[in-house]
This record gives sequence, C-alpha cells and structure tokens, in this order.
Amino acid sequence: MSKNTLKNISLIFYENPIARAYLYLLYKKKMNENLLVYLDNKVFFNNFFLKFKYKLIFKNINNYLKSSDILTLINNIENFFKLEKNFLIEMYKFENIYHFKNILFAKHHDINNFNNIDFFNNLNNKDFLNTSNTIYKNIFKSNKNFYHIHPGFLYDLRGADGSLNSINEYNEIGASFYLMNKKIDAGKIIDRYKKKYYKLIFPNFYKFNENQLYQIWFYFFDPALRVSYLKDLIEKNVKLNNYLNLDFNKTNNKYFSFIKNDKLKNLFYEKIFRS
Repeated sequence: MSKNTLKNISLIFYENPIARAYLYLLYKKKMNENLLVYLDNKVFFNNFFLKFKYKLIFKNINNYLKSSDILTLINNIENFFKLEKNFLIEMYKFENIYHFKNILFAKHHDINNFNNIDFFNNLNNKDFLNTSNTIYKNIFKSNKNFYHIHPGFLYDLRGADGSLNSINEYNEIGASFYLMNKKIDAGKIIDRYKKKYYKLIFPNFYKFNENQLYQIWFYFFDPALRVSYLKDLIEKNVKLNNYLNLDFNKTNNKYFSFIKNDKLKNLFYEKIFRS
C-alpha cells in the first residue's frame, strides 16, 4: 500500500465537532493506529483535563440529543449523506478518543506557536489532516504537509461558513480536499465535488432561535458533510500528491465572510429546513 494516501494520514485533533467526526470515522475504518496530534500542551493528560475541555466545548450537546425533533433531523442528515445510522450521535461519545493509542500532545493549543514548529519538525510523519478553524501561517515553516476539507466548492466559494454560504449563494453544497498554504482556501486542490441541496425535514425548527439553529447546523450538518466526503476520499484511495490542474490566480474565486445574525434566520427558514 502506498504511504502517500489518506489511509496513512495523521490527524490534528482540536476538540470540536469536525475532529470528533473524523476521529470516529478513523476508528470505524480501523485506522486508529494512525498518529493523533492533540493540539494542546500536555499539562494534565488525565480524564479530568480531557473531560473538562470536552464538556466546555459541547455543553449543549446532551440537551440537543434529548430532543426528538433534532433526532429526526439527525436521521435525515445521515440519510442525506449516506452515513450509517446514529453516526452523528455515536461520534460525540467522549470515550472515542481512547480508541487511539498513538497520541502525542503538541506544545501549544495554537498551531502557529513557535514551539509547535520544532514539535512538528521532529515528527517522522509528513502528512497531517487539519480539524481546527485557525488560519495556518507560521506552522508551514515546519516543512510538513497540512491538508484540509473545506465545506464548499473551491475556488468558487472560499472563506467562512462555507456550507451555509454554498446554499445561500448557489442552492448547492460542496466540499474540497486540498493542500493548505498561507492564503485562505487557496492551496492546491486534490479533489472537489458539489451537488444540489434540498430542504431537510426538521420538525418544529421554528422553536429554536437563529443562534441555536446555527449551533445545531455546525454540530450535525457541517461535520456530516465533511466526514462523509472524507469517507469517500479514503475509500477511493485518493493520492495526496495528485492535484487538479487548476491555477488559483486564473480562477474567478470568491471569498465569503461569516453570515450575520440578521440573515441567518431567513436562510434557515427559506432555504435550509422544512417542518
């Protein structure tokens, strides 16, 4: 087996829904021997430290998972992306991280911290999959390869809130797998796809305010979009150095920012959910 594929990639773990989705997928794919780099200093590597950080990030997850309306939404998202039943529930089990024995702690929670440059330089592993929202800059001095799945069709749609902006602008969803560089969502593209979006059934979604709907979206739909695409990339045995013939500077790329609160409610009501 070639080492230059996703089956051998190391996972940068930053506690968030994306990392939890990728972690659970790698476990299900029997890739739990892959290196996991926990993006934080090893100060208190014990259950208390890990659980405290987990509960801080996912303080609302248990309440959401008790809602029958949200469970219906989860089922519809899993069907939409052809994920196995309850994937989006099981991925949030705290204990999933303990399926991985090859865990190293970075020197700082900020990937660009100068101590992390030496840390990554000293690793034998060359290829790393990003799960954080931090803009990568200084870390490229480590001469490692950092890959990312962007929830939008690059280079047509770059920037923040990719999955929401894709629907808002084009009535579609998409994802792109690429090698990161210092420009936001401008690296060499390995693979990309897009398809039409149709409204998901979410009973009584109007009971939730726009901030809650935004959080629900990024707890369940956005990670489902990315992890289903990662699953496809792994199963296709995609090569990490096989780039599409696209020149960023010759494309009509567009950059989008976070969607403002006053537009979120209309977006969820008009284009995303239906009861």
